[in-house]
Amino acid sequence: MELIYIGVGIFMVWLVRTLHKIRVRDQEEADKKIAFVKWSQEQHDQHIVSMVQNFMSEGRFKTWEEAATYAEQTLNPPSPEPPSNSHAKDTGGTPS
Repeated sequence: MELIYIGVGIFMVWLVRTLHKIRVRDQEEADKKIAFVKWSQEQHDQHIVSMVQNFMSEGRFKTWEEAATYAEQTLNPPSPEPPSNSHAKDTGGTPS
């Protein structure tokens, strides 16, 4: 009889821990969705929002922040900077 009580006790502890983990995971997912909605409302370029949604539905990125960074870099590539030593070549000759 004592073994049954011990077994039921172990099962109850396992069940409570499992349900708690599920609740925490669901709350984190809800928080991520809320953060994404706030970001998408603040975003001026809806094309980026659409790209992020597509990337996430395809499973290409783990977080929407990574997908947003990639989408922004894709749509807004950095401008090439001129070499910093070009001015030094112009003024490096003999003085006039």
